[in-house]
Amino acid sequence: MAVSFFSGLLYNRITSRLCGIKLGLDNNEITQIPVKPFTLIIASIEAIWAFIIGLFLAAAIVPFTDIIIRLINFTASAIERSIDISGTTLLINTVLGTNGIMLALILIIGLPIVVFVYGIVSNGLFAVFYNYIATKFIKMQLDIGVISGNLHEIKSLPVVAAAAPLSGAVFAAFGVIMGLITLLSLAVTGNPSVGNIINDITIIVLNGISYFLGYFLIFALIAVIYNFLAPKVGGIKLYLE
Repeated sequence: MAVSFFSGLLYNRITSRLCGIKLGLDNNEITQIPVKPFTLIIASIEAIWAFIIGLFLAAAIVPFTDIIIRLINFTASAIERSIDISGTTLLINTVLGTNGIMLALILIIGLPIVVFVYGIVSNGLFAVFYNYIATKFIKMQLDIGVISGNLHEIKSLPVVAAAAPLSGAVFAAFGVIMGLITLLSLAVTGNPSVGNIINDITIIVLNGISYFLGYFLIFALIAVIYNFLAPKVGGIKLYLE
């Protein structure tokens, strides 16, 4: 709940400076997802979360390098008194200290950058797959009611109509891509099964089916939980132009 609440705050702050995500709606059906704003806004939220997590990880992990340095210093000092290895302690301090700083930089700076780039690619593909594949078969539906003016509320999520477009078209397409990547990795490692047309098609199809079934269950469960909670605590409210 805290994650969703903070993500909502981030979205509102970002869209107050930039344009929001303007979905194409037709009788409660999502007909189009704007690729550029959707990709940039969602990737930015994911990168901010990665930055926050990186800060906590750096604060939790990096101090342990100081403990390790102290332990090694104690051990090295004891050994130095028995044999001549002067300078070892200084070298270890330098190496571990540098590694601690590098780890902190990777977690605080590198992780958000990687997450942002990954978010750009994955969210961009998500929007493209939905616009050009899912909408050709079945569009995602939302039961939206007007509260006042431009303020609307998502009253419920039709389970099949909400889950099928995302799992059936979008994530099934992701599954096919992952199947192709699996084949490529097997080919690089010299796996003898690659090259058999039946095996190759089976891998691709099974990946697509597994992604479809897995994400269909996830989105269907989300819809069921939302429909159960919305009448009790209130649904998600949106400003629609």
